Amino acid sequence: MTTNQELANTPDNSARVIGLIVGDVAIFALFVIIGRLSHEEGVNADAVINVAAPFVIGWGIAAPLMKLYTPAVSEHTKIALQRTALAWCVAAPIGLVLRSLVWKHDFKPGFAITTFIFNMILLLAWRGWSAYRAGKRSA
Repeated sequence: MTTNQELANTPDNSARVIGLIVGDVAIFALFVIIGRLSHEEGVNADAVINVAAPFVIGWGIAAPLMKLYTPAVSEHTKIALQRTALAWCVAAPIGLVLRSLVWKHDFKPGFAITTFIFNMILLLAWRGWSAYRAGKRSA
């Protein structure tokens, strides 16, 4: 049975998970913003949502399957990096299929490769930094 003292000493898991989700979505938005600026296209909320949404959905499917929101993964840098890479290998194809079938965009290999590589880099940087910080706090 959990005592009141044990509950008082337990970090708020929901705040940690919300922070990770917000950070994950921000990474996809950052990718879109950088891409649109590099192509000299306008950046607005509609454009960011339209491009990021299929990948956010793919990530929303893959990340929980890889347990990325659990302390066992999100507070240990090496495990977080491994699981993040694996989750993105699952999420990226889901996002590309959704982008083609639901959002009605033509499949472009150059876009697919760029999306895969740059989101992998951004996600690994974000999740690695986050896990490192979380691990230091829990130590």
